[in-house]
Amino acid sequence: MLIICCFASNFNAFAQKTTIYIVRHAETGVTMPRADDPGLSNTGQQRADDLAKLLKGKHIKAIYVTKEKRSGATARPLAVKARILPRVYETDSTSLKKFAKALIKNFQGNNVLIIGNANTLMPLLSALGADTPFPAVSEQDYDIIYKVTAKENRDVELDLDYYGQKHHENDIPEKYLPEISHPENVRPFTNY
Repeated sequence: MLIICCFASNFNAFAQKTTIYIVRHAETGVTMPRADDPGLSNTGQQRADDLAKLLKGKHIKAIYVTKEKRSGATARPLAVKARILPRVYETDSTSLKKFAKALIKNFQGNNVLIIGNANTLMPLLSALGADTPFPAVSEQDYDIIYKVTAKENRDVELDLDYYGQKHHENDIPEKYLPEISHPENVRPFTNY
């Protein structure tokens, strides 16, 4: 009986974790001079496919994108495979705070993907109650995935990793790297 109670307790605690994966849109291609809303380049399309493969078994329940087509195009491969219609979210600071609060409330115990822009990733992490590992995201940072885990007790954890082909200027801060017995051999992703 004690084993069943412990299992039920652990299952309930696990079920109440909300996991939010956040990435920047994939690399864009310049279709015309000063294109305000360019589509994805071939490299960006490959990154979008890599993201879909990475999150394939994660049981994503919702996908949120910005209004730019590069964000929607980054989401498309996973959205098609998971049969999810991406929803658009607003990126101004007031809206991000409301959006973060609604995510935690409405998707408790589920997994969500958010695709943002370089200038919205750190404010979004902050709105979710997570650390902000960089003062700002470089225009060259495309391969970092942020995993925010919001627990029922309101604790929030942040994990970072790389995915797809290497394309970043900022390295993941050491405190987010996996701890192993030989720090000189640390490499956060096997995708490189």
